[in-house]
Amino acid sequence: MSTEEAPATQAEAVRELREFAHTWVDGRRAEPATLVDAALRALTAGADTPSLWLLACLMSGEHDQAPALFGQVIDELGFGFHPPDDYWAGRLALARWWAAEIVGGWLDPAEGVSMIVHEVAEVYGWCEELEPAVHAVTEYWERGGHRPSPDEVTAHLTGVARELLVRIPPPAG
Repeated sequence: MSTEEAPATQAEAVRELREFAHTWVDGRRAEPATLVDAALRALTAGADTPSLWLLACLMSGEHDQAPALFGQVIDELGFGFHPPDDYWAGRLALARWWAAEIVGGWLDPAEGVSMIVHEVAEVYGWCEELEPAVHAVTEYWERGGHRPSPDEVTAHLTGVARELLVRIPPPAG
């Protein structure tokens, strides 16, 4: 989507920012110019936070400020993620946050469960809390014959995310 192609609604614009946040929290950063363009589209669609204005107005020579401003934007919009200081507790908290994003309808279930498995479970190693996600992914790849419909996959993976929310305790504090 280019800057000229403003989202039809404010919800779509905020969803685009939220999609950047899904990978942002794990260190995979969008280019500053991409964040500036997304902020401009969000403003055009009616989103409004103090940092969103600052991010949208950055000139190319100021793009080094984009990461900090984007962090403020996602906090102001209410979907920022701040992991615990402990690395392993932070990994589990990240898996829980992605699971909540799936259940909330803000993260595609297949993409979210894949991120949980590849970015958390593979790093963390086997643990009871993450087992439903690992099982869901391995079950899909090892399944012979019947391939579920996209709707069945979405429903199943959303159920897996709900189970993760029960298994993984919320971060302390």
